[in-house]
Amino acid sequence: MAEATIAQDQTNLRQEPFTKNQKLTLWSTVAGFGLEHMDALFISFALTSIISSFHISNFAGGMIASVSSWGTLIGGILFGMLADRIGRVKVFTWTLFVVAFSTGAIYFAHNIWLVYLFRFIAGVGTGSEYGAGVTLIAENFAGKKIGKLTSLAHIGGQVGAILAAIASAIVIPLFG
Repeated sequence: MAEATIAQDQTNLRQEPFTKNQKLTLWSTVAGFGLEHMDALFISFALTSIISSFHISNFAGGMIASVSSWGTLIGGILFGMLADRIGRVKVFTWTLFVVAFSTGAIYFAHNIWLVYLFRFIAGVGTGSEYGAGVTLIAENFAGKKIGKLTSLAHIGGQVGAILAAIASAIVIPLFG
């Protein structure tokens, strides 16, 4: 009898509509992953322009992705621990701003070293955003929904990649 009650409770939990908090969690994670992928891919589309603008080697241009990856590694480790201490929502919110502002700052970089710095900072934000976002989904939704909803969040990332392609086709010819 107790097993039937638990099974019924789990079925009801899966069928209940999302709360306002759950919707906010899901859509902020989808938007965050979209921003993250848009950021990463826009740089790859702009790489030829960056190399020519700064008169750097292909190796120096390729280091931009490496620097971003190192930032992602460090951000995931450090901010993952910080999210456990001060809260995932706070960390996730701040990472959105870190990624957005560091990406925007690249436009104003006047040498490759500033590009490296801003890409590293964006990477830190990206690494922490991913961990905090997936954890928020896992904490706010029933177990049977987590796989579907984290997949949806990653679809947001793919939409961000498509938007990066469209934006780069417009922005790079106009602004370099």
